[in-house]
Amino acid sequence: MDVLRERTESFVEAIERAHYQALAGLADAPGLSAIYDRYRSIFTAGSFEGVEPPRNGAPDDRRRAYLREFLALGIEGYRNRERQDAFLTAEAAAVAQFDGASIPYRELPVRMRREPDRRARAAIEAARLGIVTERLNPILQDALLASHGVAEDLLGVSYDRYCATLSGVDFDALEERTSALLEATRDVHEDLLRYYVRRTLPGVKRDELKNHDLARMLYGDEFQGRFPAADMVQRIAGMTSAMGLDLTAGGRIELDLEDRPTKSPRAFCSAIRVPDEVKLVLRPYGGYDDYATFLHELGHALHFAHVDPEQPMEFRLLGDNGVTEGFAIGFDHIVQLPEFLRLVMGVDRPEDFLRFVAFRELVMLRRYCAKFAYERSLHRLGPGPGLAAEYAERLTEATGAQTATALYLDDVDPHFYCIRYLRAWMLAGTLHQVLRDRFDVDWFRNPAAGPFLAELWAIGQSEPAEMLARERLGVEELTFGPLLEMVEGHLA
Repeated sequence: MDVLRERTESFVEAIERAHYQALAGLADAPGLSAIYDRYRSIFTAGSFEGVEPPRNGAPDDRRRAYLREFLALGIEGYRNRERQDAFLTAEAAAVAQFDGASIPYRELPVRMRREPDRRARAAIEAARLGIVTERLNPILQDALLASHGVAEDLLGVSYDRYCATLSGVDFDALEERTSALLEATRDVHEDLLRYYVRRTLPGVKRDELKNHDLARMLYGDEFQGRFPAADMVQRIAGMTSAMGLDLTAGGRIELDLEDRPTKSPRAFCSAIRVPDEVKLVLRPYGGYDDYATFLHELGHALHFAHVDPEQPMEFRLLGDNGVTEGFAIGFDHIVQLPEFLRLVMGVDRPEDFLRFVAFRELVMLRRYCAKFAYERSLHRLGPGPGLAAEYAERLTEATGAQTATALYLDDVDPHFYCIRYLRAWMLAGTLHQVLRDRFDVDWFRNPAAGPFLAELWAIGQSEPAEMLARERLGVEELTFGPLLEMVEGHLA
């Protein structure tokens, strides 16, 4: 078992470094296949079956559960290693011709939401959907079917049940909560949607709203000037310092903010060696999104960089990513605090912006609730025209904007990662409530708040989100309640 753990740690470092270089635009070919081939001995059914299934919640039991889940998902990765290389290579190489210029595929979503002209936005979206349909979906479909084969081979169940079993998350109970949230927020979401269509999209009728229109609305063009790009890092560094934290955790966090043509527009954090080497990657475009995204990835980075190096490998590198996502969402939601806007950003009257971020929050929450229900269908039934139609129907209903069927595979994160985000939203709302109660409304500049968070970060992901909330934050269960209270406060 010790050899397996050593090999696992070495593999995680190699694959994280390769993903970082590929998505940061530093490598033309990610080389994932070669890495998986080098570690193929750990990605076998024998390795998986050699780890005893969990029986209770004791630490050693959780270590086995985390390792077992990692090995199963690693077997998926091994079988899909060439497809992963092909997908990342195709994504980085794809370009669209628009208005006499060649635009890299990875830039298209950014161009689309920044484009004020509706016809131009529609053309950009059409170019993006064309690349997805012709070049990416065939790879994604093959990879999905291969993953379904792993679920059948290892546990003899559907992929939906396989992921629920390995994660220890009750999918049925979670879907009950997400369905309830969709119902509870339906009317307020619709009212806000109609308000922002009228306010930001002149000439567009509510019933004509397309996904590219929604992207434009959520960009919040009128608020971008309140978030100057030039001193973003300085402002946030000052805030973290006031909390008793170092932005770079003593040099363990490296900021990669350089603009490169093939750099992914989607910011990310690569925990290459926890806690010693963590990369925070952002392609800045200016405005609110940069601040929220930088804070989100900083939440990840500070978490990983403060993990106790004496923690077992499974608790440093594996475990429930709902925990690190909870810390990340907790940090990006600092931008939603009236006190932050006044004291750090110098916004004297933030009410209109807070109403806007409440709308954004509802759209994203509802979107992920719909994605979860859709992905359960996809992984039970397999890809096909019927699932593409269900995807478009569910996402259109949840967001209020007509969603293209072409995205029914591209909009699916592997291994039901959506459950990590959904539970992270609950954890982040609870964390904000606890920080507010202990350190007041301006906790983000209280020198006692940083050490409190550092204690939570030190345990890595040794406890799943629900256990962390119960044992460390003192709540009986995770719910969407504290988060929705925050949203309602912005609308008051």
